[in-house]
Formats: sequence, structure tokens, C-alpha cells
Amino acid sequence: MHRIERVSELLKEEISRIIQFDVKDPKVKDVVITSIEVTRDLSQAKVYFTSYNKENLKYIHRGLMSSAGFIRHQLQKAVHLKKAPSKIIFFIDDSANYGSRIDEVLREIIKEDDERDS
Repeated sequence: MHRIERVSELLKEEISRIIQFDVKDPKVKDVVITSIEVTRDLSQAKVYFTSYNKENLKYIHRGLMSSAGFIRHQLQKAVHLKKAPSKIIFFIDDSANYGSRIDEVLREIIKEDDERDS
């Protein structure tokens, strides 16, 4: 595994832990971190998340963005890296919705093919 991938995995685990146990904002408690993209110089981390509470994702996103400074500070204390990300940006991960839509389209195509062959 490459260094950036190892660092991304470490950050994913630590940010998840910080959100679950250290962030006091109740609106961000049911967040699931799906992936993290870290720049080569480790200056920035793009954190992708989702939640079981799909209808409040924008509300949760605002809560995470307002907690980003606290999360970054806690992260710098928790991880032992020469350089921890100085900027953390949160993004709603809609890949599950995208995957569901692809499945739906494929089912429609198969159904149309079956109807045409009958």
C-alpha cells in the first residue's frame, strides 16, 4: 500500500473517531466517513461522508464544516505525522445514490429486452 493510501486510511479512522466521541454537535453523530482524498503534500484532506439520515445531509454537512477547525485540531493531536492536513473539507458522498440509479437503469433495460424477446 502506498504512503498516501495508508495516511488516508489513518485519517479516515481518526476523523471517524473524533466525530463520534469528541464533537459535541448532535447533528453530526450519525455520520459515516466513506473515503478521504489527501493531497500529495498532505496539506488538504477531502472527506466524503454519508448518513443513514439521508434527508438531513445538507444540515449535517453544515455541521461538519462548522466543526472542521475543531476536528483538524484534534486530528493534529491524535496522529503522529510530520505534517497533518491544515485544511479539511467535507463533501456529501452520493456514490450510493449513483450506484442505485445505475442498477435501476440496468433493470429497466433488461425488462425491455425481455418484453421485446417475448
